[in-house]
Amino acid sequence: MGRFGFVLVATLALCGCASIPQGAVRQGGIVIDHMLMPAADTAGTDVAAYAGFDNLGGEDRLLAVECSCAASVELHRVVRDGDKVSMITAFPLALPAQARTEVKPPGMPLHFMLMGTTRTFAVGDRVPMRLRFERAGTVEVDFRVVAKSADGWAAWPGP
Repeated sequence: MGRFGFVLVATLALCGCASIPQGAVRQGGIVIDHMLMPAADTAGTDVAAYAGFDNLGGEDRLLAVECSCAASVELHRVVRDGDKVSMITAFPLALPAQARTEVKPPGMPLHFMLMGTTRTFAVGDRVPMRLRFERAGTVEVDFRVVAKSADGWAAWPGP
């Protein structure tokens, strides 16, 4: 391999390593970060969860989030109509090409909702969930349990 070939290979290797921030997970062209949820001391309740998505490739969609810790996981969009506030189910979540999409605290307009949880969630717990994308496929990621979602988001990746 000539000098040019070595420099090219080394550059590509370094670019690949630097492209994923600490605490993030990459699946296909999607980089997932800020996977977090608040603590909950009672099973059977509904608990919000959050994540950020950097789509480095072509258009994709998040079709579903699955967790053995809940009966189901929904994506809620908060809709305001005057004084009335309601939530509608919003799956699939569009992930435009070369763009960032955030489902972040305080959950307006979007949040994931773990419906009918089967366990409690203590600060520091890691909660495995499966994210199913239309093009990027399925990936299992750990959501970190924090005391307050907004503080956890701001401190990402944190301790």
